[in-house]
Amino acid sequence: MKMAPTSSQLNGPWLVTGATGLLGREVARQAAGRAALWGTWFSRELASLDGVGYVQLDVGDSEAVWRVVQRLRPRVIIHTAYRKEGPDLQRVTVQGAAYIAHAAAEIGARLVHVSSDVLLDGEHAPYDESARPGPLHPYGVAKADAEALVQRAAPNAAIVRTSLICCVQPPDPISAWVIDSLLLGRPITLFTDEIRSAVWVQDLAAALIELADQSFSGVLNVAGPQPLSRYQMGQRLARHYGLDPAGITAGSSLASGLRRPRNCTLDITLARRLLRTRLRSYDEGLADAAPSPVMRGPVS
Repeated sequence: MKMAPTSSQLNGPWLVTGATGLLGREVARQAAGRAALWGTWFSRELASLDGVGYVQLDVGDSEAVWRVVQRLRPRVIIHTAYRKEGPDLQRVTVQGAAYIAHAAAEIGARLVHVSSDVLLDGEHAPYDESARPGPLHPYGVAKADAEALVQRAAPNAAIVRTSLICCVQPPDPISAWVIDSLLLGRPITLFTDEIRSAVWVQDLAAALIELADQSFSGVLNVAGPQPLSRYQMGQRLARHYGLDPAGITAGSSLASGLRRPRNCTLDITLARRLLRTRLRSYDEGLADAAPSPVMRGPVS
């Protein structure tokens, strides 16, 4: 383990799992300096952030989770680590969430667990916090199972249901794929009937940090206020970077035969009442971000 910073330790340390991922790294960046801050990584260790100590952790290993939590004894745990697919989906996304929740409850740590809108069926939007899971694919099932296990092990935890997490500086993986495809002249299809409440990573991270200092428990929707289809987002992203949106073909998720939730619009009325953090629309986030150079590689 690298040594954590020793300044600003008045309220005990914080632990951010998955601190090298898109969301976890932003949480760590914003939380650094509030307390002694630790971040976990597993498959990759990126350049470290000032004010953050790092520890390698496989959250799907119950003994490893117990050792790290017992050693660090964090006051707050923000759990962002997960797997979206592959052989580790169940072990990391489901069991890992349960191990973190049990460890947090054992030491009395405040737990903020990140969940997803894809555990919903996509047929009864908009969804408020009372919506019951109705997952249609393995990742949605895993996120629903994780929520249930977290609620059972740590009933005082805040469980944050969120949506597509966006960033343009640098671009998040989906945005980068759209940009690169347009630059390289590769045809892409985005669905017009898959609606999400995309959230900017900076806003979501700030909301998670704010929740860490609150006593709210249960499910809370934290997402953007502007429901958009993937196609609409792609069109807006292309124009933001000065690229031709005609390179994006409009497609239909329903016609594709894919079994995926279509309209996962989240009602964020409660979050707006509880949080000071402003949850910006997709358009507002693009307007706030100056376009960056888009020459990401050789164009053929």
